Amino acid sequence: MAGKAISIEIGYSLTRVCEVDYKAKTHRVYRRFTIPTPAGVINDGVLTATPEYIEQLRSALADSKMKAKQVVFTITSGRINSREVMIPLVKDNRIADVVAANASEYFPVDLSQYELAHNILGTVGETKGQQQYKLLVMAAPKALLSGYYDLAKALKLELAAIDYAGNSVFQVAKDKASQGTSLVVKIDERSTLVLAIQNSVLTFTRNVAYGVDEAIQTIMDSTRWSKTDTVVDAMDAMSLNDCTAFPEIVEALTPLAGGISRVIDYYASHNADTEIEKVYITGIGADIKGMADFLNKEISYPVEPLRQVEGWKLEQSFRTQFYGGYVACVGAAAAPLGFKKDEKKKKDSGAGASSGKKGGFNLAPVAYTVLGIGVAAAVVLVVLSVLRLMSAQQQNMELKAQNSELEEIIPIYNEWVTTQSTYALVQSMYDMTENRNEELVEFLEELETKLPADVHVVSFASTLDGVAINMTVSTKSEAAVAIEQLRTFESLIPASVTVNSVVEEIDEETGVSSVNFSVAAVYQGMDYVPEDETAEDAAAQTADGAAE
Repeated sequence: MAGKAISIEIGYSLTRVCEVDYKAKTHRVYRRFTIPTPAGVINDGVLTATPEYIEQLRSALADSKMKAKQVVFTITSGRINSREVMIPLVKDNRIADVVAANASEYFPVDLSQYELAHNILGTVGETKGQQQYKLLVMAAPKALLSGYYDLAKALKLELAAIDYAGNSVFQVAKDKASQGTSLVVKIDERSTLVLAIQNSVLTFTRNVAYGVDEAIQTIMDSTRWSKTDTVVDAMDAMSLNDCTAFPEIVEALTPLAGGISRVIDYYASHNADTEIEKVYITGIGADIKGMADFLNKEISYPVEPLRQVEGWKLEQSFRTQFYGGYVACVGAAAAPLGFKKDEKKKKDSGAGASSGKKGGFNLAPVAYTVLGIGVAAAVVLVVLSVLRLMSAQQQNMELKAQNSELEEIIPIYNEWVTTQSTYALVQSMYDMTENRNEELVEFLEELETKLPADVHVVSFASTLDGVAINMTVSTKSEAAVAIEQLRTFESLIPASVTVNSVVEEIDEETGVSSVNFSVAAVYQGMDYVPEDETAEDAAAQTADGAAE
């Protein structure tokens, strides 16, 4: 499949769209645009496209004169599990079969609910007979991908591929680290990707559960600049003014810097013989003026925006603006991982239209009989319609008489409706103040109680939506126990507890092995009540009724 493609990245606040060359040696961007993403359309990569959003996107494609028929999506989600694995050196067309055959060992989940994709990270071993492929294998829930299938269909575009944003960024940045090791940090609204690239090979990926949404909201609420009511206007203000000079912006960005610093420290401690030469930042966070200097002070490594990537010539396509927000959108079309629904077309039965005769039998008498029955049925329907009309007219007169008698109740009813509306608004405002983080102490106590004794929590991050925990244990079995225990937490949605980047490591000095893995989970709604508590309440009510 070649030619042009429309590449789309849907963020929490902004949707970025490019028309680019698809799987070509050239990397030209022909057209591009950005539109706001309505609230609720995206949640940790899960897409729920509303009719209004689809129409807005369709109109923007038409206005931008994008005529490509293929579409590629790139997504960021904590629900996409990744694993670095080794497999025998087989033919390229057999790699997917080998991955599928061993997938249950890579991911301890129900694989019937996941789509798999892989990327070749490199070849390990010098002896020809002992060489192996090092792969990055990813598993994405089918429920996560279905929204993108539906959007492609609604836009009347052919779905070419669905890519993971980490791979999309890697395709653009890999030549920046053709010699030595560099880190690439893609900063989005509510999350950040950290990639390690060594000699043009992706060697490490981690998610950070922080972005720049709080900084954007601070700018929108501020009175320092005029016209910053929208995310686009706020980002324009932050790209033109060094907002990191203001304490409130520094406070909003501090959790992000801390999360990035912890991931870099973890990578450096597990790769002591590898020198990090530079940290490149991209994504919408890199568009913020002063961000590179701010992070440089926080993480003690040289930081600079990802610009002038050799072989891409993006600076020519983005002459009037920095392309940081579009980097994943552009890279997704180069060599996508290929999450894609396996659609099977049904064959036609081959039955043709019936003719007036079949096997020499004359169907004319049958047709006349059917026609007669149809005429009689039409007469009956007309009579019934007239009777119904007369009944409706009589009922209308009675209702008008009743309405005149009840007119004096209208002011009372209107006042009641207004009161109900006000009460609902106040109740809604109160409900919005409640969140699961109010129970964070209890959650941490439950962690201490339920997790195995030798679990070491490397990092813990909590948002209004859920938690992200990085842990280290001694064995894979203990990791499985920890995951199952997390799925018993009443405050978490069991199905949302997903594992990301399970890595087994051996200390070269002591020979002791350890397993490091990250877990992401979504909080239950504040109105969630466990089934056992519901049953207990019902039993208590039954007992009270019997006593009375």
